[in-house]
Amino acid sequence: MLSFTSIFVCAVLSVPPIPTISQIAILDAPSPTVSPTFGMVVAVSGDRVVATGADPSKAGGSVGQIATFEFQPTGEWKPFREMQSVDGVKVGMMVLQRMTMAGSIMLVSEDRRDGGSSTVAAFEAAETNSGWKQNGLLEPPTGAPEPAFGGVIVSDGVFAAISTVDMRVLGDKPRTVNPSPKVFLFKRGVDGWKGLGFLQRVEALKPTFFGAALSMTPNQLVIGCPKAITAAPHQDLVVGGDAVVVIYRMNSDGMWAIDGELKPPPDRLDYIGFGSTIASSDSIVAVRMSQVSSQGSAVLVYRRGETGWVYDGELNPLIDITPGIGWGISLAIADGRIVVGDPTALNGDKNPGYAGAFTKDSNGTWAESVRFQPNVPVTTARWGVGIRADGRRVVIARPQNEREGIIPGGALVFMLPPADSTPRASTPSTSSPASTKSLTAP
Repeated sequence: MLSFTSIFVCAVLSVPPIPTISQIAILDAPSPTVSPTFGMVVAVSGDRVVATGADPSKAGGSVGQIATFEFQPTGEWKPFREMQSVDGVKVGMMVLQRMTMAGSIMLVSEDRRDGGSSTVAAFEAAETNSGWKQNGLLEPPTGAPEPAFGGVIVSDGVFAAISTVDMRVLGDKPRTVNPSPKVFLFKRGVDGWKGLGFLQRVEALKPTFFGAALSMTPNQLVIGCPKAITAAPHQDLVVGGDAVVVIYRMNSDGMWAIDGELKPPPDRLDYIGFGSTIASSDSIVAVRMSQVSSQGSAVLVYRRGETGWVYDGELNPLIDITPGIGWGISLAIADGRIVVGDPTALNGDKNPGYAGAFTKDSNGTWAESVRFQPNVPVTTARWGVGIRADGRRVVIARPQNEREGIIPGGALVFMLPPADSTPRASTPSTSSPASTKSLTAP
């Protein structure tokens, strides 16, 4: 008779193997890097990949390093000779903690830590040694300061959405808590970026973390509003109103109307971090939810049907992977597949970390279909911390770590195999203040 142990071993061994793919390119910074987290922040758009890391400004001026790589007709990735810095940075700012890239534009965070309003620096692709030209500054409207402006930044290349939920690294300082934060909208035109207005939840709903996560595709903006996010050091956990993810679509009048509201399942309301990370296409939204102060985390999928947005399943890896507290901390949608990252996941005696893609199978179930397996060293407990995708191209952060010999840091590029039946996901220096106009349609 088989023992329980034998049955368990047999069960594990009978798990069908998941195809693994290795990187097709290793993108290392072209020169030594300064930021201890260089490579933690990555982005991809078309044939361009960028990698950077947060950098504090001690003296002001030009700060930070952004490495840019471009795919060549020869099939190789070529780095631009110089790394781009952020110019005009004030003393004491922290730059490059967050970044987005879409088409020919790049937007990066400039965090103030003295109580003044933070800003977002705008760049345009150019024929320069770095591949970029800094050409603007996106700012909150004049009035009350917005120290957390740029907490999350997304763009589709035409519109940009910028939240005011505080996601800054402040050391021992507490985060700013805004009882009714805004998500500011900008539009890019021939004269640069122009503030359009903002989206905001009714204050009576206690939307303290409205904008803690954002995802944008053409004419659609998805905004995460968890009940709580992980507290900063030396700061008590702040709890707002009920967790929700709000989906907006632009109507024919140019107003943003609510297309749907997603909420956690009734039996999992203790997952107060519902909406802390999101990824979207025109018809799919993936939502991370966590218990924030304990170990539980999950990724749920919703799809847009004929009658609106409906629950479509949960993403769980095969039993050889044990998801950690970071399950879904990074999400992307690549050619109809959902890519999940978890730097805390366990897999036997291997180093922690996971990155894999999920596909909807013939039974209508989201199942793990591909794992990303680097064949070069990656920083311990950092694999899967940052994932971005465009089409079938998936870029995963490879932060530097001098102690482990991973220098100067950068990114790894993977290419998903063609999907058989899954739909493709829709894909002069000025200061641009945000507008104070509410854009929410009645």
